[in-house]
Amino acid sequence: MTKEEFEKEAEAAFSGLPEEFREKVSNLEIVLDDSAAKSGEALLLGLYAGVPVGDRGTFYAGALPDKITLFRKNIESVCGNDGEVKNEIKKTIIHEIAHHFGLDERTIRKAGF
Repeated sequence: MTKEEFEKEAEAAFSGLPEEFREKVSNLEIVLDDSAAKSGEALLLGLYAGVPVGDRGTFYAGALPDKITLFRKNIESVCGNDGEVKNEIKKTIIHEIAHHFGLDERTIRKAGF
């Protein structure tokens, strides 16, 4: 999958989220990274960096956007074809958006993401 196709799939995955979730996303950007990032021994497919929506207070005013990074090479390395890449992009976006809303890793994984 080309970088442009990957970007389009990421945009489609975000656009495909239910409207009630998309409209609550606040001060967030989604970026692609071609590096092969790890956390310990595990490949990172995505990473949320920021302050979850429910934890924001008056101190948050004027803050830089939170960021979800999708690690393209890692996602592609765990998938066998473009269809699997497309599904993994969706799953990873949902997983990282859940962090944006304050869900912890255990809760997200229990939900299947």
